[in-house]
Amino acid sequence: MKLFLRTHVLLILLFLIQGIFVFAYYWFAGQRSLAHLFYILGVQLLLLAVYLIYRWYQDRGVYQWLSSHQEDAVVPDLGSSLFCAELYEKQMELNRLYNQKLHETEAKLEDRVTYMNQWVHQVKTPLSVINLIIQEEDEPIFGQIKKEVRQIEYGLETLLYSSRLDLFERDFKIEAASLTDILQTVIQSYKRYFIEHRVYPKTNILTDATIYTDPKWLKFAIGQVVTNAVKYSAGVSDRIELSIFQHEDKTVLEVRDHGVGIPSQDIKRVFDPYYTGENGRRFQESTGIGLHLVKEITGKLNHEVEISSASGKGTAVQFLFLTKM
Repeated sequence: MKLFLRTHVLLILLFLIQGIFVFAYYWFAGQRSLAHLFYILGVQLLLLAVYLIYRWYQDRGVYQWLSSHQEDAVVPDLGSSLFCAELYEKQMELNRLYNQKLHETEAKLEDRVTYMNQWVHQVKTPLSVINLIIQEEDEPIFGQIKKEVRQIEYGLETLLYSSRLDLFERDFKIEAASLTDILQTVIQSYKRYFIEHRVYPKTNILTDATIYTDPKWLKFAIGQVVTNAVKYSAGVSDRIELSIFQHEDKTVLEVRDHGVGIPSQDIKRVFDPYYTGENGRRFQESTGIGLHLVKEITGKLNHEVEISSASGKGTAVQFLFLTKM
């Protein structure tokens, strides 16, 4: 109703100005009967009220629809007037074009993800061959090659998961899983990474909770945090601490390092995509995508992630999972 009155406020003002003009005209023309003058003014106001009521009855669907906050694209019956019918047809045509464009975009996205997956797997094959060739070699140069190959593999994994994130709803499966088992799998997966950087995990498992999650996506998210902890601890500290404990109604997985830490001015933006901050200028391999993916993945899995840090004192990242008591 408020929107209806706002759209007709100019018409109401014109009627009022016209009524005042007629009232003044008859008054100065010598017609001094107030009853007669108010009768004329009353008839005009009555006609205005009848017209507004008629317009509201005809177009009420439009104004109710425009005033609503529904997020779906379903257009209700907008009314019986010609204006409402034309508006409804136009909106339906726009919805059709929007859905067509949306389907085209989704199809292109699926094609891109499919191509990306195929490309990553094609690249992994020669990397595996290189690993087999240099596996038995002990010279320092081959050790460096192994390190660089693993860096490429980690980068490809990040690329693969980031490309799949837009189609997350089609590529996840929620199931009951042991958080301890997930953590142990992550530690085993990054065993060589720990050795290369001479930073080793210390586990402190105080509870073995069963959580509901997608283990594959969660392992990737935890792995991103673990690699960050190792990378920013190398040369500063020789350990990271991985703890699982209960806090109120939530199970917490904490990854704590004692490395360079995050400056206070950067802490609020660490989950922003491609934001590297001060550490990104010190460590050239930083991309600013890892923690953003962690935030996106945990959000889609209905988990929480929090981070606390101080420059020069290390960083603690906590994954929080709801636990049924």
